[in-house]
Amino acid sequence: MNGRSIAVTVALVFSADMAGAQALPPQAQLPSWATQQLESLAKREAIEINARMNPFVLRGDFDGDGKGDLAVLIKSKDSKKEGIVFLFKQKAAPLIVGAGHALSNGGDDFAWLEVWQVEDKGSRQHSYHEKSLKLKTDGIVVGKEGAASALIYIKGGKAVWQQQGD
Repeated sequence: MNGRSIAVTVALVFSADMAGAQALPPQAQLPSWATQQLESLAKREAIEINARMNPFVLRGDFDGDGKGDLAVLIKSKDSKKEGIVFLFKQKAAPLIVGAGHALSNGGDDFAWLEVWQVEDKGSRQHSYHEKSLKLKTDGIVVGKEGAASALIYIKGGKAVWQQQGD
């Protein structure tokens, strides 16, 4: 066998292995502490992970304790309404926005959500409707392409919505 034949054989073997590979289910992609919190919450709230967007999970320090927390897209099993659950690494109970839990202009169904990203602690946030602020914790900017966007951040254990555009 020459070098080219070996390379082709190796490529075929790897592609055959990859063809049979299956993606991990969304819950298996979370750390164990987050999976435990989500499973416990799902028993009370009838929610499930909603992996319709990539990424379906964001990491940040949303409660300001210096530990990495998670924001996970979810869906109510009963109403099919979509939302976000904040899972905190230390002590605090999970916090749901959307998925049947109204949050200001975001409403109780975040099915409109098309883009989201972590906004870093210390960044200055400007709003057309509210006073600008400097984030004391990481937050999440949520939006719909070509439409409104907003900042969601945690203050005093509660989610706060700051409209950023229409």
